[in-house]
Amino acid sequence: MEAKIANSELQSLVQLQELDLALKQLRDKVRRVPVELSALEQDLAECRQLYESVVKNQEEGDKQRRHLESDVDTSRQKLSKYKDQLMSVKTNKEYQAVLAEIASCEKEISAKEDQILERMMLADEWNERQRAAKQELGAREKEIDVRRKELEAFRTQSENELNHLEGQRSVLRQSLSSALVELYERIANARHGVAVAPALDQSCQGCHVRLRPQLFQDVKTNLQIIRCESCSRILYYPPPQ
Repeated sequence: MEAKIANSELQSLVQLQELDLALKQLRDKVRRVPVELSALEQDLAECRQLYESVVKNQEEGDKQRRHLESDVDTSRQKLSKYKDQLMSVKTNKEYQAVLAEIASCEKEISAKEDQILERMMLADEWNERQRAAKQELGAREKEIDVRRKELEAFRTQSENELNHLEGQRSVLRQSLSSALVELYERIANARHGVAVAPALDQSCQGCHVRLRPQLFQDVKTNLQIIRCESCSRILYYPPPQ
């Protein structure tokens, strides 16, 4: 504040109130840092979980395809064996039975080859999904890392500023009488941290109740400690800058 209030104690009370409000605002911001950090970690964990889910689905699809390919190899071996048997059968009944086994193997091979083709097409889709998910995860990791560093830097800077403001507050409190400090704290506790309020337009700016004309004139002199008759806050008139 550039212009001074005539009453030094009132001046100190106004400065004390400004410091307390600044401290509260800064503490509120610092308290939100762990909350935001936790939200960032949750966001990152969800992004990683999505990527891992895509990778798992792709791996499961590859596993199913390999299993089908193994089944096809087994069926081809059986088919080859049945074709060899076809040359050595002696009766028509045996011949028809082997032909039926050959037809069954060929049908099974065809069906599983169709499934393999489907898995290969899905594999291309999952490869694209994995690429996109990995790219998104990398970008999100960078964004979150930058924001995390910003928050940590803000917290360190704020803690230093809090210590500085606390030091100023301690000096101001020592400059005031114990009775005034007690009064200030009692009002602040009852009025959500605001014990000192400006008086403007003939009204207390703390409770916005209109002041008696004579009371307002007395407040404008800034020569004594005057309290609002409605909310009990200590009043002052902001001097021109």
